[in-house]
Amino acid sequence: MIQLNTTSLSGSQDPSSSLIPAPQSQTGDGFQTALSAALSATLQQFGINPASVNLSITPATTTPATTTSAPAAVTPFSAAASATPAASTTPTETSSTPAPAESFDDAYWAAQPPAVQALRNMDDYDQRSQLASKLASEGYTIDVPIMVYGWDPAKITAARESYGYTWVPSALQNPVAEAPGISMGATTPYNPNNAPAGSIAV
Repeated sequence: MIQLNTTSLSGSQDPSSSLIPAPQSQTGDGFQTALSAALSATLQQFGINPASVNLSITPATTTPATTTSAPAAVTPFSAAASATPAASTTPTETSSTPAPAESFDDAYWAAQPPAVQALRNMDDYDQRSQLASKLASEGYTIDVPIMVYGWDPAKITAARESYGYTWVPSALQNPVAEAPGISMGATTPYNPNNAPAGSIAV
């Protein structure tokens, strides 16, 4: 801590008699000596006679801040992805419970025949499309956006419901000519209460 106390100069005192006075106390600390000299020079630049200033330098003491918990560590993405979830404080709850959309997707695929379930883990689009065509020709019901394009079952189902679909055509059926609630007159309007055989319920 630095304290500066100025005192007025008497008329008989020569302001230039001591431009950079010695520090008030010599502690042997080179830093304090240099700081005193720098402050005195600064005072002189502002037109203040350093001899009229009582300069006191007291080492400051700091108390470490008390924290209630350690800061969270920054974890790289790859490590975070493979990290084991923290244990739940409630015995009946588990942190490994999948999200609702993930649970829906798992339930959707689990409801499909084993032959169709194979489409879920095929990364190559051409191979997936060929297998889907083969399965459709064998009589399996293939939902093209989900099973061929690889779109998310939960999101596709939610979108279909929001547009008023109660059924959608499967791979070998004709596409819907008019969206629910729209009637152009020249095509067959969508009938939510009359799902064709082999269509996919929403």
